[in-house]
Amino acid sequence: MAGKATYAVGMLAVPIAVPIIFLLVVGGQAASSSASACGPSIAGVVAEDPDLDDEQMQVARQIVAAVRAFPATADKPHAAVIALATARQESGIRNLDYGDRDSLGAFQQRPSQGWGTPDQVMNVPHATTTFLEHLVLVPDWETRRVTDVAADVQRPAKEYRGLYEQWVPLATRLTEQLWPQAASLMPTNSSTCTQPATGTGGVVYPVPPAFIGADSHNWGGSGSHWSIWHTGTDFSVPCGTPVLAATAGTVEIETDQAWAGTWLVKVVTSPDSVATWYAHMQKLDVSPGEQVRAGQQLGEVGARGNATGCHLHFEVHLHNGSIYGPDNVDPSQWLAQNTSLASATLRG
Repeated sequence: MAGKATYAVGMLAVPIAVPIIFLLVVGGQAASSSASACGPSIAGVVAEDPDLDDEQMQVARQIVAAVRAFPATADKPHAAVIALATARQESGIRNLDYGDRDSLGAFQQRPSQGWGTPDQVMNVPHATTTFLEHLVLVPDWETRRVTDVAADVQRPAKEYRGLYEQWVPLATRLTEQLWPQAASLMPTNSSTCTQPATGTGGVVYPVPPAFIGADSHNWGGSGSHWSIWHTGTDFSVPCGTPVLAATAGTVEIETDQAWAGTWLVKVVTSPDSVATWYAHMQKLDVSPGEQVRAGQQLGEVGARGNATGCHLHFEVHLHNGSIYGPDNVDPSQWLAQNTSLASATLRG
């Protein structure tokens, strides 16, 4: 996204946990790239994480163990990713005995809001199980963005809803370290990582099929985070995820668009036809003027420019127009239409 989005998602009628927002890092940084996103798996390796100290690792182990013990998530390591990312944002993955108002523990749950007694919310396995009981009630929790799902459970202030996503790479890495079978249970096998989701119309999604559900559908959003309005949609995926050309075409690269990061990459089908834009990338695998095919890797997802976490900002311009031009259309709708076409004509 070109700026931090404010996400409006329906709230569940569940107890409210008011988070301590650690804007300063508490004991370590999130990884700049995911150990799981279409890369070498480290499943089966149980080791200390260099970004966490002993206390944090102990809490992380308890969280993952609780996820595996909870019947509804016993075979769903993605639940551990969500829980760990939430705990990292709320407490720094520490079992804190203090917090905002009466918030306590790894998830900063509030006894006064029905999350349990002080002793219960300070018990990491119990607190994790309570978190999971609410998590599995969130509609589509397995396919929606981690930050939106976590926010539906935790219900932070509106401006903090997007902050959980920055910890997904770290949470994914921890899950794979502490849950030996995690990689085989999450959608990161070679077929979903290397084969683009394409239709007969020659259009593919700009991320591997495993991450299609990470589309935020936030084209046209407005607010203080964008100069005028949000001109694309965001795929909230780990840094290092392959960025794929949505169509065949000629590569154009701009290096003077600060909001986009180091490069604003465009794939242009013809001078007055469809152009797709890709922003916030951390690695570039193509050159200006290069001819690419649909599904060819352009580089890697990053968090450069006007971004608060790892994601791909993707735009579609039907006539190779300017950023706010009338040919800028909803990329989510355009992808849905054109990846299921029966002909090679791109719909506008």
